[in-house]
Amino acid sequence: MLFRGSIAKPNLYRATFTNSITNRLFHTVYHADIPILDESIFENKILKKAYEDHVPETGFTEESIKLAAKGLNYNLDNLKGVFNFTSQSKDLRVELIQYHLKSCRLKLRNYHNDANRLQTETERVRFYLEKRLLENKPIIKYYHQALARMILPSNLTESLNELHKLSDDISFYSGDKSNDFAWYSKRFSLSGVFIQSELFMLNDRSNNFENTIEFMNDKMDEVDNMAYAYNSFEEWAIFNGISTVNLIKSQLARG
Repeated sequence: MLFRGSIAKPNLYRATFTNSITNRLFHTVYHADIPILDESIFENKILKKAYEDHVPETGFTEESIKLAAKGLNYNLDNLKGVFNFTSQSKDLRVELIQYHLKSCRLKLRNYHNDANRLQTETERVRFYLEKRLLENKPIIKYYHQALARMILPSNLTESLNELHKLSDDISFYSGDKSNDFAWYSKRFSLSGVFIQSELFMLNDRSNNFENTIEFMNDKMDEVDNMAYAYNSFEEWAIFNGISTVNLIKSQLARG
């Protein structure tokens, strides 16, 4: 299977992860065309400037956001009042991380014409995965900051939700027509491949992250050949949610 790490204390993330998936069901089944980002909102203008102009140099920090707000001539004393926080932590850094995740997911729509020239669903999935991974290039030296903050309990639900939205989008764009349990298992497997590839990418020094793309393709080979061993959606969801968290913690602990 994709994840073989410890799943001790399974109840720790049970409620959080199950609630995340429950909240996701309507969008995924029908794949409603829900806007990913509204760039006209002022908070997103601040986040966009922070992400593009400052994160590559100062990381996913409040300093990046303050510099962006200052550049837009906004009063820093009322900075938090601008934001409609998406996480329980009400952390500006998390809003910046979420902007990264959502803006990269939005950019995948730019590649539909190229993807449609590919012959198979599998080729298209790998194509979109590669494009999404390479969106991390400008901020990769600070991406460990983002991953470490995403797996904090107060941020976990929204982080996993965004991860699985990405998997759902890629599956949908690639032409997946599976249903029932296969529908869920494909998307969870894709989430697993993506997060493992991101972790590999943190230490990849190859040209244009060629080793990361090779790693991703190897993991996709495993997915294509794997037999799904879970018969319960809840069991699969909880196992993969806990394993994702454990995998990130383990990798970040190693540096």
